[in-house]
Amino acid sequence: MENQQNMQEDEIDLSQYVKVIVKRKKTLIVVSLLTLAIGLAYALFSPKIYRISMMIQPPVVGQSLIGANDLEAAENLKSLIINGAFNENLRKKLKLDPDKDKFEIKVVNPLKTNLLQVSVDLESKKKEFGVVLLRNLSEIISSSYANNIEAANNENESQIKASERAILTAKEKAKSLQDQIREVGIRETKLEDEITAINLNTKQILSKREELLENKTSAENESILLLLNFMQNNLSYSNQLNNQFSDLSIRRVNLNLEFKSIDSQISDFQATIEKLKISKNFIKNLRIVAQPRVSPNPVSPSKKKALAISIAMGLFLGVFAIFLQEFWQKSKK
Repeated sequence: MENQQNMQEDEIDLSQYVKVIVKRKKTLIVVSLLTLAIGLAYALFSPKIYRISMMIQPPVVGQSLIGANDLEAAENLKSLIINGAFNENLRKKLKLDPDKDKFEIKVVNPLKTNLLQVSVDLESKKKEFGVVLLRNLSEIISSSYANNIEAANNENESQIKASERAILTAKEKAKSLQDQIREVGIRETKLEDEITAINLNTKQILSKREELLENKTSAENESILLLLNFMQNNLSYSNQLNNQFSDLSIRRVNLNLEFKSIDSQISDFQATIEKLKISKNFIKNLRIVAQPRVSPNPVSPSKKKALAISIAMGLFLGVFAIFLQEFWQKSKK
């Protein structure tokens, strides 16, 4: 029951408020129209503000477009510009009066790329000044990073020259290895010929020994012993030659492995040089992606925004004036 009574009282109070507003609707109309007129006058007669903007890319020392290889991260450069790190040099270069020639540079980082949109809002008569201002700002930023860019280029060039020297050294070593491999091959061929000749001679001695054994006589015993002595010498010499041949084969394998390693190093150095040359093309100072330009329409004041605010403020002030007038008249009674 109590809740129903409270709801009825609220409805009665609300209806009374509506009656008061309807009763004094002229006040609401007058105040609203007056506020609207003031708002429109502000929109029509206030100085028109234009936005001059440009798009820049911070200095980079790599191929990335997401900021990973920036010489100066986009967010860092954004903070420097907003905090006025370059304003003093800008004023000196353009000979600006700090009291008269005031400006506020705004910076946004669109879509979290490594690009920055730099802008300044100025009156219509200062549009050209805004263009000059942004162009000189880009020049000042570029000059501030010039030493770092030069150092990056010098470091890149130094690495390329070091890799080229390493390639020359490796090629000389590879040539020496090739000469050694060729010499080992020649020696192996000679050893093979000698081993073949020794083996052939040993076979001949064995054949001769067999003939003597078949027709053995006391006079031929000395010849058989002599042949055995020759055969033992041949076998001993053959073993020596086979050992030398085995050592040469192992050496040739090791030389070939070393040559392949050197050749692989040369390929790695050449790949490094190619990467460094590509990287050098991406070592760049500040780049203007979009030149400074003036917005085609004023960014302020906005007629639509002024109209909407004027209507809202007019209604609010009109209602306030109605209840203030009602309260004042009741207090008189």
